[in-house]
Amino acid sequence: MHLFQSLFIIKDSDIPLNNNLDETVLEKNSTHIYIDIGCFDGETIEHFIYFTPNSILYDIITFEPDPINYQLCKKKLKQKQFENYSITIIPKVVWLRNEKVPFLINHGENSRIKLTEIDKQNVVKLNGIDFSSWLSRLVKSKNTRLHVKVSMPGSEVPVLRKLLIDETLVLAERWDIQWTDRYNPRIRAVRIYIQSMIDALGYSCIHYTRIPDVREVYQKKGTLEQIAKHSNWQLIPEADTYCYYIQRPTVTDAPRTTRLKLKSKNVRE
Repeated sequence: MHLFQSLFIIKDSDIPLNNNLDETVLEKNSTHIYIDIGCFDGETIEHFIYFTPNSILYDIITFEPDPINYQLCKKKLKQKQFENYSITIIPKVVWLRNEKVPFLINHGENSRIKLTEIDKQNVVKLNGIDFSSWLSRLVKSKNTRLHVKVSMPGSEVPVLRKLLIDETLVLAERWDIQWTDRYNPRIRAVRIYIQSMIDALGYSCIHYTRIPDVREVYQKKGTLEQIAKHSNWQLIPEADTYCYYIQRPTVTDAPRTTRLKLKSKNVRE
């Protein structure tokens, strides 16, 4: 049975508490993978499918832990236009460890990890996943085309930092990152360090785009070239803005899998 079909056997009112979808996708040997962290209502997946050439080749994996957002995403992606796509929705929090994570729910696209429980009524403990470790098991070949989109307000910095430390960030050739809390003094230095390291690892920020602009072109059935692209993020709002990183062609020996890296280290020893 197709992963997409098997996913929606669950009742519409339920989210599987002990689901193992994150383990199920590891069984596949995918050559093209798109990961959407924080898909909200599935709109960004809809845009990816429309604007990406040969998007049918991709196994699409999305993480959406908020129960209401999960249902919205599921409802959109059950539409007939997506029935031939391999789409897996994982209702877990992308995090640093496999543990329960305090999460602010029922806030739409502003739902987020909430380590300080200010709004206790809407903060619940949800299942978290060590994304870096999981990613290292997902990518099995140096030829895998991996594209990752990150939208996790206020938590992208620690997650990306762990990816850098674990040397798993280099597994992807493209990163679409929504940088939030730009001027927060507590994380600004770490964010700048991460951005510098992304550049040092061979990625270029080619431009910034905003979801409203992408949405407008999509609704008009336009082309990727028609989407407004910005070069200075200080001139555009923080909300719904993504930075697009792509691996530079000059990076000829990228350690695209941790298995290959470990093997090469052993050979040198």
